[in-house]
Amino acid sequence: MRYKAFMSYCHADQAWAEWLHKSLESYRVPRRLVGKPGSHGSVPARLVPVFRDRDELSSASDLSGKIKAALIDSETLLVICSPAAARSTWVNEEIRLFRSLGRKRIYCVIVDGDPQSKDPLHACFPPALLEDEDHHLVEPLAADIRKQADGRSLAKLKLVAGILGIRLDELRQRETQRQRKLQLVAGFAALVVVALMLSSVQSRMAERDARLAKETQQASAENMLTEFLEQSERLAEVADLETRKAFGEVLSGYLSNLDPADLTIESRRQLGVALSHRGVTLRDEGQLEQALDVFERAQQTLQLLVEESNRDEEALFEFSQVEFWIGQTHLDLGRMKLADKRFRAYADVSEVLHAMQPDNAEWTMEACYAQSNLGNLERRRTPHDPRLVLQYFQSALEYNQKAARQNLIYERELADSHANLADAWLGVCDLEQAMKQRQKNVDMAAKIYRLQPVSKKMKQVYAHALSGLSEVRQKTGQLRSAMETLQQSLDLQTELVEEDPSNLKKRWNLLRKLAFQAQLLELFGKYDESRELSLAIDTGMKNLLAQNQDLRIDNAIAYGMFLRDFAYRANRKGETALADQLLEDSIAQLAGIAQKHPDNRQVINELAMSYFYYWDQHEARLPDETVAAWLVRVEEKSNLQSCSELNIASRQSMMAGQESKARSFVSRLIGRGYHEPEFKRFCFEHGLCIIQAQQAN
Repeated sequence: MRYKAFMSYCHADQAWAEWLHKSLESYRVPRRLVGKPGSHGSVPARLVPVFRDRDELSSASDLSGKIKAALIDSETLLVICSPAAARSTWVNEEIRLFRSLGRKRIYCVIVDGDPQSKDPLHACFPPALLEDEDHHLVEPLAADIRKQADGRSLAKLKLVAGILGIRLDELRQRETQRQRKLQLVAGFAALVVVALMLSSVQSRMAERDARLAKETQQASAENMLTEFLEQSERLAEVADLETRKAFGEVLSGYLSNLDPADLTIESRRQLGVALSHRGVTLRDEGQLEQALDVFERAQQTLQLLVEESNRDEEALFEFSQVEFWIGQTHLDLGRMKLADKRFRAYADVSEVLHAMQPDNAEWTMEACYAQSNLGNLERRRTPHDPRLVLQYFQSALEYNQKAARQNLIYERELADSHANLADAWLGVCDLEQAMKQRQKNVDMAAKIYRLQPVSKKMKQVYAHALSGLSEVRQKTGQLRSAMETLQQSLDLQTELVEEDPSNLKKRWNLLRKLAFQAQLLELFGKYDESRELSLAIDTGMKNLLAQNQDLRIDNAIAYGMFLRDFAYRANRKGETALADQLLEDSIAQLAGIAQKHPDNRQVINELAMSYFYYWDQHEARLPDETVAAWLVRVEEKSNLQSCSELNIASRQSMMAGQESKARSFVSRLIGRGYHEPEFKRFCFEHGLCIIQAQQAN
């Protein structure tokens, strides 16, 4: 037959059709597969030609006749599926005609819509796809090109495997040939450079040859970048950090030799995305400043692309992703003003994308992420507005729910949206709502994890969901269920570390969860177990501190908190010398961070709590007079709405000799169902819970 495939699509999806057409015709089948038998015959070297009707029939006088001839001459039918395609009489007729020829090799690629929906506004499959020539119901074979599903690279490979009649795994083994290909491309690039240097003294024929060579180089670069992105997207989901790091080093070496000016528009987009992937790996390694440098280069590459493409949607999308990563890395480093600038730029682009296509699930999800970013930033500020935080996360959840209605794949993001909203409810000390949202967080995470048990990302989401629920249960005094839930989280987190031992982020996550377990063990009266575990945690955190080149601020704060809580437990068991040393180290750790980041609400609050423990352990004395003045300034900036800030405020009032004020804060907390065990100890030991106890009797 003349055509390897016939591509059917509607005008609204023309951009996707152009990309797919170019990607398939430029795809080179791995040499080791060429000539081998496939289910459709001998495997060819290239997938050419691919028939694209709007492209090749624009000047035809007898359109239907030409289409039928092309369908007869095509081995495979490729259908680009979207709500627009589902409503297209033309696309439906092409499918029907192909089936009437007795052909069964029909492959679909979803670019928009919901494959499960019956709603004509959201369904993506044309009716003819859902039944065969005998009117029996059939399930279409579909790849999903969207980022939250297969992504471009995997979706393309699925189509290629279908057209060739081979297993997908056979194509994905191309990674083993990566090094040899890189050497070939590098050698070829060197030859091109020499040719260009000589071009000024060569004849017009040689100049033409040089242009042809440059075009060939551009095609090679585009194929290589496509290869890198395919592997990078796959590794991000399932590979450990060591594998991603090795791959990233190869990628970095190749990218450093590319000049965006010498690349096609598509290659420049791929270059920007590849740089972004490299930055994410560096961030996971703890090399935050180096990651920022790579993200900035990606941003510059994509910004030029946005300007040259007249604000093309895909270019805007990739540009917004880099803005997010720059903002997130600044937030990791505690630079909230710089993070704010980038998050707002990301939100602006997300708003533009969503306004352009409000029914596009991917753009709806971008609006969700933008609201979540702003909420996460606001809740870290001092002073901050907890009601504004709540609004951001409620808005994010609404966008997420809308995206999930538009495309079921975004259900998996709902777990994080419920978790964020739970934390926002804690920010206004509504424990009932926080518990409801945390339970939804766990239920959703468990559901998705059961569907995707090999996904390291979903395992991490589920582990975080369980530990988050455990923390809310502890705050409401449900210690036994808190311990049980935490143990489930620890089992998952331990697996993640064993699968990826070089990943510092996962190791920090494990140690922080273990630090919470050490607290619970002491509350159950198991001090010896708690002490032994705490010593191991201390060693582990010190080792990680020594390894991290650019320590994330949340981990640095977590270490200061751990030292303080360990000191509290040691002091209760009469280990005064150990308690004093640990508390001194805690204050030094947190004060150093607070001095560098005075606008970070968490470190300010945790340092205030450490000062209370010092005051409580040293006969109502503070380290020096400046601390008392600092505590007054902290109280002035506090909004006194979150459970944690009310807890801290009650202790600050005791340090200031304002017992009645402390009692009022305690009363508010208990009235809202706050029964965190260490708080209750403080409450009774300082005579602040007597009234509540009498009322209960």
